[in-house]
Amino acid sequence: MSLSCDPVSESDGAGAEPVFLLAPARSYSTVAVAMLSGHPDVYGFPETLVFTAATVGELIGERAEWARFPLRLSGLWRAVADLHEGGQDDDAVARARTWLADRAEWSTKRLMDHLIDLVRPRVSLEKSPDTSSDDAMLARCMTAYPRARFLHLVRHPVTNQRSLHDHWRPAGRFRSEQALVAEAAAFWYRSHQRIIEALAPLPPEQWMRVRAEDLLTEPRVWLPRILSWLRLDSEPRLVERMLLTEHWRFAGTGRSDDLLGGDPKFLRSPALRPVPAPGPVVFDPSWGLDDEICDRMTTLAHSLGY
Repeated sequence: MSLSCDPVSESDGAGAEPVFLLAPARSYSTVAVAMLSGHPDVYGFPETLVFTAATVGELIGERAEWARFPLRLSGLWRAVADLHEGGQDDDAVARARTWLADRAEWSTKRLMDHLIDLVRPRVSLEKSPDTSSDDAMLARCMTAYPRARFLHLVRHPVTNQRSLHDHWRPAGRFRSEQALVAEAAAFWYRSHQRIIEALAPLPPEQWMRVRAEDLLTEPRVWLPRILSWLRLDSEPRLVERMLLTEHWRFAGTGRSDDLLGGDPKFLRSPALRPVPAPGPVVFDPSWGLDDEICDRMTTLAHSLGY
């Protein structure tokens, strides 16, 4: 099947009121999207990275950040293939990549509008941790969709730090372990501060904050609360369906085992699992974090409910 969907114009209002999940990396955001996608009225995208660039050409081009790590774009390829063809086999993904290349001049907002329009009347839910990692990227998202709803997902700073260390260390991008630890701490702190400041001017009904540990440990309590905020049906049979995260259309990594679009560990084993309850905000002394960043992170963590 060819990708012959009609383009969406910049001015036709496509994409009204999507939902964007905002969270730094290693915050259980992939699990959260897989869970929420179990509702029949929600379409949960994999990570599309759309707000990391202004145009499709900039997003997928040879000079893009992802040129060295092209599989990071596979979430976008999967979304295009799934919405255009109803599947994500290798041929559909290849056609999706060609379709995107043929629309290099499109703005990334136009691309997102197009995808959201194909999802209607379901609610579009997208999360890309990169969106909240940079002022310009988050501003691009919120400027493009000023009436969107935003789900702020938070995770305990200590467990987030451990996960970031394990995730970043194999890449070898830091000159020392001390540099990695310092950058991970700054990343958690700055990302949440950025999200908090961006959401502050919005009406309270336009955003919601949830601790990831609560959502994953007590989903039958927290899913109805999120669904109520989204004004969606939350009857028990639907909530039970949402616990089957392995049924998310983007669970797994494809026949070739190289399609991503979220946390690789979860995608390869996408069943819902409980997580340890958050403990006190006490940082491992062996990390060598200075007192100032520890104090800032502790204060912020307390404000987030830890």
